Amino acid sequence: MIEELSRSFQKMVEDLKKEYRLSEEGEEVKVEIDMPGLEPSDIALSVTKDGTGIRAEGSRSDRRYSKFIRLPVKIDPSTVSALYRNGVLIITAKKVKEEEIRIPVRG
Repeated sequence: MIEELSRSFQKMVEDLKKEYRLSEEGEEVKVEIDMPGLEPSDIALSVTKDGTGIRAEGSRSDRRYSKFIRLPVKIDPSTVSALYRNGVLIITAKKVKEEEIRIPVRG
């Protein structure tokens, strides 16, 4: 019984991962979210102010999607662009370069 529940839970987690793909290419982050059966006007997309998360929602008749993705890197919200093609929402954005502050070391 426990093994069966464990396999069921593992399958559910794997299915959730398949709903989107995330990749980093140079200075950009690319997220692809499967949202078949929609039109671009059916989709609402937002980015957190601090650039650490993306929310995509869409609905049309009996289809409903809602996805929040916590990003592994920060992005610049002003650089986000989105394209919807063949049932996939493709989001690209530039990564934010982490600034370092030099700390003087005294002896």
